[in-house]
Amino acid sequence: MFHLGIEPLVIKYVLSLIVAVLLFSGAILVDKMRRLGRALRIAGYLLIILLVVIDYFYLNILNELAYPFLLLLGSIGLAVTVYSEGYSRILFGTARVLQLPLEILSISLYLLFSSTYLIEFVAFWILTELMGFVIILFEGTREAWRAAITYLVIGALTADLSLFTMLAIVAQHIGLENLFVVKLYELSGLSVPYAPLLTILLLLGFIGKSALVPLHFWLPDAYTIAPSPATSVFSGVMEKMSIFGVLVVFHLLSVDKLVAGYTLLVLGFITTIYAATQAVLQDDAKRLLSYSTMGYSGCLMNLVGLYLLTNYSSAVFVALILLMFSHGVSKSLLFMNVGSMEVLANTRNIYDLGYLARIDRVGAITIIIGSLSLLGAPSTIGFMGKFSAFLAGILSYFDEGIISLPYVISLTYISSIGIVYVLKFLGSYYGGYKPMISGVYKYYIMNWGEIFNSAIVFLYGVLGSILLYNLTRSIYILALNIVLLAVICIGLIVVLKGKIKFREDEAWIGGAYP
Repeated sequence: MFHLGIEPLVIKYVLSLIVAVLLFSGAILVDKMRRLGRALRIAGYLLIILLVVIDYFYLNILNELAYPFLLLLGSIGLAVTVYSEGYSRILFGTARVLQLPLEILSISLYLLFSSTYLIEFVAFWILTELMGFVIILFEGTREAWRAAITYLVIGALTADLSLFTMLAIVAQHIGLENLFVVKLYELSGLSVPYAPLLTILLLLGFIGKSALVPLHFWLPDAYTIAPSPATSVFSGVMEKMSIFGVLVVFHLLSVDKLVAGYTLLVLGFITTIYAATQAVLQDDAKRLLSYSTMGYSGCLMNLVGLYLLTNYSSAVFVALILLMFSHGVSKSLLFMNVGSMEVLANTRNIYDLGYLARIDRVGAITIIIGSLSLLGAPSTIGFMGKFSAFLAGILSYFDEGIISLPYVISLTYISSIGIVYVLKFLGSYYGGYKPMISGVYKYYIMNWGEIFNSAIVFLYGVLGSILLYNLTRSIYILALNIVLLAVICIGLIVVLKGKIKFREDEAWIGGAYP
C-alpha cells in the first residue's frame, strides 16, 4: 500500500480529476491551440494507462476487474482522440463540435470503470448512457433521432431497470441509507430469492446493452448513424460496459447461476449466428462492422454464461478478457478506416468504392492490420484473443460436457464467416469496385490515429505471444509469432513505399491518377 501520509482513495480522486481536466481542456482548446490541446488529451489517456500501473503496484484501491477495461479505454482513446481531430476538421470545419462530447464520454467511461462506491457505479453508468444518446443524435436528422431514441429505450433504460433492481436488493441487506456510502467491492454474494424472473430482470438491461436478440435492433442503426470516431469508442470500449456490469452484479449478488448462464448461452448463440450472417449481406461498410460487433458481443456474453456455468472458471475468465480486449482494439481501428472512406469518397457503400489504396497508403496498411487482427492472425492481439477463446471452449467441454458446445459453434461460425465479410470490406481499398475519388485529401492527424491503433494491435500481440509462451513453454509458438510478425512488417513496408502497383486500367473520375 502506498501512503506518503495521504489516503490512497484521495490520491485516486486527485488523479481522476487530473484526467478529467486534461481531456476536457484538451477538447476545448482543440481549435484555438491545436498542439496544446492535442498534447493535453494524449497526456490524459496516457495517465489512464499509468493509473492502472500505479494502482497495481502501489495504491491497490481499484478492483483488478477494472484493469483491462481502463487499459482498453486508455489505448483506444489515445488513437481516437488524435484521429477524430482530423476527421471532424474535414467534415465539419471545426474539431471541437465532436471532440468535446467524445472526451466527456471517455471521462464518464473512466469514472465508471474506476468506481469505488456503489452509487458511483450507478451514477456514472447513467451519465455514460446519456452521452451515448447525445453523440448518436449528433447529426440531428430524423434518422438520428429515431436511432438515438431506440438506443435510449432499449439499450439504456433497460440497463437502468437492472441497476435499480440491484440497488433495491442491496438496500434490503444493508439499509437504504447505506447505499450512498458502501464501497462497490465491500459486498460479495448477497443472497437473492430463488426466483428465475428476478434473475432475468437483473440481466435484462445488460442483455439490451450488449444487443443480444431480441433486444438487438438498436445497435446497427445507432452505430451507423454516429460519427465514425464515436463508433470506434462505442464498439471498442462502450459496448464492453455490459460485460463489466454483469461481472459486477455477479460479484455483488448470488444470482441463480443456471438461469443466468443458460440464458446468456442461448441468447448469445442466436445473436452470433444472426449478426454474423447479416454482416455478410451489408453494403454499408459501417453497418457491416456494426453487425460484426453484435456477433462478437454474442460470443462474449456466451463466455460470460459459460463463466457462470463452470463455477467461475479461471480459463474462461481469461479468455473473456482477452477476446474482449482483442475485439475492442481491432474493431476500433476498422471503424477509423470507415471514417477515412467517408472523408475520401463521401460514401460508405462498398460497391461504390474501390482502389482507395491508390491515394491512402497509410490506410491501405492499417485496414490490413485491423482485418488480420479481427480474423485472429498470429502476431496480432486478435490471435491471442481467438486462441484463448477456443482453448477455453475446449477445456470447458472436457470439464463440463456439452454446455460449452453452443459457444464453440458460435465462435467457429463467426470466425469462419468473418473471412467472407472481411474480404468484402477490404474490397473498398483493394477490390474491383468503383473508383470515384478526385480532389480530396486526408488530414495527416487521421493517419496518426490509425498508426497509433495499429501499433497497439502489434504491441499487445507481442505481449500476448510472450504470455502464450509462458503458458505453453513451446518455443515453436513463440518462433512462429516472431517470423509472421517479420513477414507482416516487411509486407507493410513494401506497400507503404509504393513498391506494389495497383491496377490502373479503370477510368479515374476527375483526371490523372493521384
